[in-house]
Amino acid sequence: MFVKMIGVAMNQGCDIEGTQLATAFLKSHGFEFEEEIFPDKELSERNGIKHGELIADVCLRLKNKVKEVLLKREFPLIIGGDHSLAIGSIGANMRVDRAVLWIDAHGDVNTPQSSITKRAHGMPLASLMGYGDPRFLEVIKPPFLTPKQIIMFGIRSLDDPEVVFLQQQGIRYITMDEINEKGEQSCIEEVLDHCKQFAHTHISFDLDSIDPAYCPGVSTPVVRGLHPSVPLNLIDQLFKTVSVSSMDIVEFNPLLDNGDGMTILKETLKIVSRKVNEVTYALNIEE
Repeated sequence: MFVKMIGVAMNQGCDIEGTQLATAFLKSHGFEFEEEIFPDKELSERNGIKHGELIADVCLRLKNKVKEVLLKREFPLIIGGDHSLAIGSIGANMRVDRAVLWIDAHGDVNTPQSSITKRAHGMPLASLMGYGDPRFLEVIKPPFLTPKQIIMFGIRSLDDPEVVFLQQQGIRYITMDEINEKGEQSCIEEVLDHCKQFAHTHISFDLDSIDPAYCPGVSTPVVRGLHPSVPLNLIDQLFKTVSVSSMDIVEFNPLLDNGDGMTILKETLKIVSRKVNEVTYALNIEE
């Protein structure tokens, strides 16, 4: 099995300059991509979610590419780009036997009705559950994610409607306060126990989960975050324990980075590459 890197040069979900440059930045450092997906800026703007038509188009093309890679029994590693791309990366394989680990400072469970900013990067997880812009739901298609498939890690910035949504849905979200109180390993073990219940796991890793003191190169930093060693340890243990079938890494902004974010990104890519080459996965992907 080989890692197939897919770049998504999109920042329209966050509307912050630089997030779309991550793929080009990695290429300039010698990384090779299976494919790069660029937004079609000719798509018209409509009322509602900002750049909704454009984002839906990018996510549909990403979904199709990820499916193609999975069907070849390869490992898709998607590099963003803003977090709205998860509509496509996770939407490519919406099986009920798949866990989703969401490593993030934010909840990303706003809906078109609850969102103040109307920016799609705050909505992908809700969309994947069937609560989203109709254009996004058309990309994903049922069956949508269920609350029991999802576990969130590193959360520390939630809008009031997101708190209500998460509690009503019964989604397990591990906050920074919990990690600090219970300890890193205890919380990691809870994630592992959750993912063991499923045949496969998708990791969605937002670099803003890391404290900006260690990783300033993100578009929406939130203080009092993770030390870089924590998500790297979590990802490493996941690959040792469960079948990780796909992953995305999002929100890296090279225009704001001082080199630390790139170092973390490289370390993550090393872990994924090493672990994928160590393990043969019997992926069960719908044709």
